[in-house]
Amino acid sequence: MKTIALLLCAGSVAAAAAVAQTSSTSSAPPPPPFGPSVTAGQTLQTSDMTNANPLIPADIYRTNAVAHQDLATFAWLEFISAVAPNAAGSRGVPGGSFATSGSGGTGPLVWETYQHRTELFPCNVNGTSSAPTPPQPWGASPKYVTTVTNSNPQLCSTITLPGGGTLPYNNLDEANQIGQNTLFFPTTPGNPQPATDAQVLFEAKVNQYESNYVNQNYASFIPQFSPFRLPAGTVTLPTTTVEVKAAWRPLSSIPSSQRYRYHVSNVLTYGGSDSAPVPRVVPYALIALHIIHKTPNYPAFIFATFEQVDDFKNQVTGQPTGVYYVPAYGSVGYTTPTSTTFPPSGKKVPNPNINFNTSTPSATPYGTKGVALPLGNVSSIPGAKVLKNGAVAIPVTSPVPTVPEITAVNNRALTAMKGIPGFNQNFIWQYYKLTGVQAIPTNDETTRDFYLANIVVESSQPGIQLFRGFPPITNGVLTNIRNQVNVIDYHNGLGTLTSSGGCQGCHGVAQTQNGFDFSFLFFGVAGGGFSPETAGLPSPQLAAARLANKKYFTK
Repeated sequence: MKTIALLLCAGSVAAAAAVAQTSSTSSAPPPPPFGPSVTAGQTLQTSDMTNANPLIPADIYRTNAVAHQDLATFAWLEFISAVAPNAAGSRGVPGGSFATSGSGGTGPLVWETYQHRTELFPCNVNGTSSAPTPPQPWGASPKYVTTVTNSNPQLCSTITLPGGGTLPYNNLDEANQIGQNTLFFPTTPGNPQPATDAQVLFEAKVNQYESNYVNQNYASFIPQFSPFRLPAGTVTLPTTTVEVKAAWRPLSSIPSSQRYRYHVSNVLTYGGSDSAPVPRVVPYALIALHIIHKTPNYPAFIFATFEQVDDFKNQVTGQPTGVYYVPAYGSVGYTTPTSTTFPPSGKKVPNPNINFNTSTPSATPYGTKGVALPLGNVSSIPGAKVLKNGAVAIPVTSPVPTVPEITAVNNRALTAMKGIPGFNQNFIWQYYKLTGVQAIPTNDETTRDFYLANIVVESSQPGIQLFRGFPPITNGVLTNIRNQVNVIDYHNGLGTLTSSGGCQGCHGVAQTQNGFDFSFLFFGVAGGGFSPETAGLPSPQLAAARLANKKYFTK
C-alpha cells in the first residue's frame, strides 16, 4: 500500500509537528542495564564469555593517558554482549552467553534485534504533508515503512514478502559505503566483474535507549536549514546510546568448507530497481560490525570496529581475497582552508595547521613512515582497472597496521575463548577480531587508531579509510577538506574542537554540520524515512542520485 505526500519542507513539517501526538514509552519493556565500567588494567576472562547475562560496560575511566589496551578490552566486552543470543520474546536483551552463540544455532543475536534505522524513522505522511512520527514500538516484530526513491510527491511503502511471512531483523537496505563506494568480493581475485561478483551490503541499528529518546522527542526534530540541518542542540543523545553498523556478504560466495568461520543469518535484500524494490530473504555471512557508544566520560562516543579475519586475506588459503570497490566519484582533490563555518549559526572557527601538502598528499598513521594519498583521476590509483562500462575497479588496501595493544587484547580474547568448555575449530567468534578503537578526539594523526577504519566498511582513500576533515563529493569530484574542524568534544563541558580522522571524524561531520550528535540516522527525521537500495553496480546517474538522497556529505 502506498500513500502520497508532499516532499519535506520546513513549513509543512513544522505544521505537522504542531499537531503531532506525544508518544509514550510506558508500554515498552525497560531496556537492559549496563554492566560495570572498565577499570585500568582489566583483562578479558573466560568467565566474561560464559556469563549467561553479558552486559555492555557502562563506561571506562578517562584520563589524558587512558590505556589503549583498556579501551580494547572495553570494545571486546561490548562485542561479547552484542553477539550473545537474544532473549526469546524480547529485543536487545541478552538471553545467553557469548559461549553459547559461538557454537551457532541460537537464533538472533542481541544486536541483530536492535531497531533498524527504518523502524527508528519510518516514512510517514499526513494528508498532503510529510509528518513526524514515532519509531515502531520497541519489542514488536520488524516493520519497515520506507520512502519510495525519487517520489515526488513523496510516497511511503511498507515492505512485505511475496507470499507473506515475518520479516527478518536484518534489513540490508544500504548497497554502498555511505554513497561513496560499492564493494565486491571477486569470484577470481584480480579479475573484477561487478555484474557477477559478490556484493557487500550494509545495515544500521540502534539500541532501546536511543529509540526511547527518539520516541520522546521526535516531534521536535524538524529540519529548518538547507540542505538538511537541525538547529544546534536539537539532538543530544543520552549517554546510554549504542548504534551498530554491519557489513555482510552472500553466503554463496564463501566455499562451503569455510562457512563454519562466519556468523550466518537469513537477511532481507532487494532486487528490482530503487524505485520498485523487490524484497527477498537469503542467507548472508557477517563480515564486519561497528559499535559506537556514547558514555558519560566520552560524549564524543567510543568507536570500535570488528572484522571477520578472512576479509582481506583468506587465512585458510593464505591468499588475498582481492576485495575491491567501485567509487561513485571520478577524481580526488584536497584543500586546507583557514577556517570552518558551523551552520546554521555561521560561526567561524580556525582550522588547525596540519602541515599537509595538497600537491603531494600523504597521511602518517601510527606505525608508519607515511602513506601517499590518491590525487587526480581514480583510474590512476595503483591497481585500478577501467572496466568495459567505464567504471573503475580499485583494489582495497590495508595501509594502517594494527596497533600492538589491539593485537595483544585480540590474543587475550582468543586465549579466553579457548578456556570455554567444548571450544573447537567450529567456535564462530574466534574468527572475528577487533580492528581498533577511538575515544578521545585529537588533531594528531600519529596517535593510535586515529585513522580507524574497517577494511570492508571504509575501503577507499581518502574518502573514508584514511579520512580526516570533511569529504564532500561535488560534480564527480571528492574534495577532502583535510583540516576541517569536525568534532566538538563536550567532556567536562569544555567544547574542545578537533579535526579528527577515522570513524569519529566521519560521524563528527553529522554533529558539526547537521546537528545530529554523531549519528547520520537523523537524516530520516520528520517522516522522511529511508529508501532501500537494490543490489548491483549502479549506473553513474543512480550512484549520484543515491549520494544526493543520503545527504551525508553535502555543502
